[in-house]
Amino acid sequence: MSAPPPPILGWQNAPLPFRMATPLAAPRGVGVVFPGAAYGQERPLCALTRDVLVAAGVETFLSDRSYALDPEVRGLVGEEREACIATDAGAFARAAFARAAGLPVLLAGKSLGTASMAHALLQVPDLVAAPSIWLTPLWKDAAIFNAIAAAGSRAFVLIGTADPQWDEALRADLDKRALRVAKSLPVIVVVPGADHGMNVAGNPSATAAALTELKPALVQHVATAFLPP
Repeated sequence: MSAPPPPILGWQNAPLPFRMATPLAAPRGVGVVFPGAAYGQERPLCALTRDVLVAAGVETFLSDRSYALDPEVRGLVGEEREACIATDAGAFARAAFARAAGLPVLLAGKSLGTASMAHALLQVPDLVAAPSIWLTPLWKDAAIFNAIAAAGSRAFVLIGTADPQWDEALRADLDKRALRVAKSLPVIVVVPGADHGMNVAGNPSATAAALTELKPALVQHVATAFLPP
């Protein structure tokens, strides 16, 4: 079993709350799952991603920082809030990269967690070529859009057509940019009628089906991350 990681210091040099999800066998890689602002690690999209990563042999940092609920940071606004998110994200990325010691690193995030991912990639350039999972991304933000495009086929994106972030034209622009900069296309799964929480209003069976169909798609994407280059 791997030794516990040391504390991770984030905003204002304070220890960040996190847990480790550890596979039974020797890890084949290290991951980080960044939650949403008020969408925690036990919610369906984060929990499913965690389970897929651990089943694939990925030792995973689970950030428990809630920027909407944590009394230490929920009052931050504007540039100060963005600086807090960036500082925390960089700290997790550096910790994951150091712990991986040459093994693959995979970043995943839900909603605001995709902003954390974009910050992490800027601060740890070695992770730019790493596989990534973008769950209901805030891709109308230029930094997130550019990070997904730069990842190309290494990026897996999940979004619904009832999500305020959904824009067919933006998706087309993303494909064009990805082909230019990464020479490959992101894997984009679009769920008809699903909102930002991946719920299909008035149709619980469609909501359940979206999660059921997500799992094999994630399994395939994560498995591809461990193929030899």
